[in-house]
Amino acid sequence: MRIVVCDDDRLLLESLSRALEHKGFTVLAATTTPREAVAAVRRYRPDVLLIDLGFPDGDGLDAARDVRRDHPETHVVILTASEDPASLLEADKLGLAGYVGKDQRLDGIVEVLQRAAQGKGRVDKALLRRLGGSSDPVSGEGSVLERLTAQERVVLGCLGDGLSTPEIVARLGISHTTVRSHIQAILAKLGVHSRLQAVAVLRDGDGGPRAVGQ
Repeated sequence: MRIVVCDDDRLLLESLSRALEHKGFTVLAATTTPREAVAAVRRYRPDVLLIDLGFPDGDGLDAARDVRRDHPETHVVILTASEDPASLLEADKLGLAGYVGKDQRLDGIVEVLQRAAQGKGRVDKALLRRLGGSSDPVSGEGSVLERLTAQERVVLGCLGDGLSTPEIVARLGISHTTVRSHIQAILAKLGVHSRLQAVAVLRDGDGGPRAVGQ
């Protein structure tokens, strides 16, 4: 897989680039600013851009927007230490291919990159737990999950496992139309606007919804 990596922490950038190359990735460019990252994407047309969110002289989300607009064949994965829900939700609205925390082990980062290159969105579960713990999108008495039907809870559990719509179809043996309908109902009932926000409702522990067989 051909990738461009962007982070202003040079030590992290160099060590991560070497580690990914040892895993079989081709690191076309290791850049330290969003502007350099966009230029590298324009030059090399990589499969994936792996980029941080925060920079002293730029914004990873702005670079992601440029890449999504001008180079849609390149999937963008956010690599971040941020626990700011607003930043993660804004990234989700852009339709990025994945999100992974800097505290994730190398194998976890590799998994997110591989799934992103295949067009299968993946979110680091540790990020989801932090996002879910920081804000509750819906107020009111009782658990918001009680608003969901049993099947909707199962679908939400699949989303929490990072599954794409085709993967949910394969796991549950239901149609694409049914999955999309369940997801739309989940978003409406939880009062959220994206899959990431819906999954943020999940909590780490036995109380959250889980997919069948998990």
